[in-house]
This record gives sequence, structure tokens and C-alpha cells, in this order.
Amino acid sequence: MDVRLSFRDLEAADLSDLEWSGGSEHIRAVAEALEASYAGDIALLVGCLPNDRLIAMGGVDFRPSDDAGSIWMLAVHERFQSLGAGAELIGALEHKIIDHGRPLARMLVEHDNPGARALYERLGYSEVGATLDSWPVAGGKTYVTACAIMERRLVESQGEDAVSD
Repeated sequence: MDVRLSFRDLEAADLSDLEWSGGSEHIRAVAEALEASYAGDIALLVGCLPNDRLIAMGGVDFRPSDDAGSIWMLAVHERFQSLGAGAELIGALEHKIIDHGRPLARMLVEHDNPGARALYERLGYSEVGATLDSWPVAGGKTYVTACAIMERRLVESQGEDAVSD
């Protein structure tokens, strides 16, 4: 089954509809990213069903690199996973990267998430390195994990989009 979504920029009013995407620490991080998005350094998108229900969200951070957008905060409602929503979300985020004038997309995938890694590889991403990533979790603690750095060229050197729809 192929899920057809419409994508739009995340709005403050959407935060209460994203409880499925993670706990209170995650929603707090999304709210902070939303504040940063107003300066144009971050793009946050939500994926909506035809009835406007939010089932996907993700972001692109343009601050870490001058040549790439870093895709992160990817989440698809568990009832809609493995139906194409994640691929559609990544495609929408890649278009934001191109619109921002960046030729590359990068993302991290946790070492113990082979399903996500397989999706990224199907979408044309290749491993270019490894790193540690971390984020706050409940109780004032920090979760740390090993990740592969995945990368995909979105724009050919002649300026044409390499992204296929």
C-alpha cells in the first residue's frame, strides 16, 4: 500500500499532534528546532493524510555544513511505517535541501536500526563515515549511540537535480 501524503512546514499548533513521535523531551527538542527554523537555518516538515492527520515529521539542519543539509528528527507514526511514508518524507526534505542551494543530503542512522539503513540505501544513500550521536531523554539523562553517516548527492555538478521523484 502506498501512502500519499501532502507536506507542509511544521507550525507551533502541530506540536500537540506529534505525541506519537516521541516523549516530552523529543517534543521539547522539536519546539526548539521550530524556533530556530524561523531564521531559515532549519526546515521542519510534517506529512499529512488527506484528512489532515499528521503521520510523519522530519527536519533538515543547514548549519553543520555549507555543502549539505543534515536530515534528522525523522518520525513516522507506527501505524504507517513500511507503507512508503518515510520515503516520501525524505524526498520532501531532499527538495528543501535543493531549494536551499545544497548539493548533498546527509543523515545519521543508528548502528542497531537495520530497517532504516536499508531504506536509506534503497533511496541512494551510502555510508561515508561513523560518529556518535546523543540526545536528551527523560530524567535529565542523555542517550548516546553509534551511528553511520549516510550521504547522497542530490544535485549533479552541472546544476541539474539528481533527485528522482
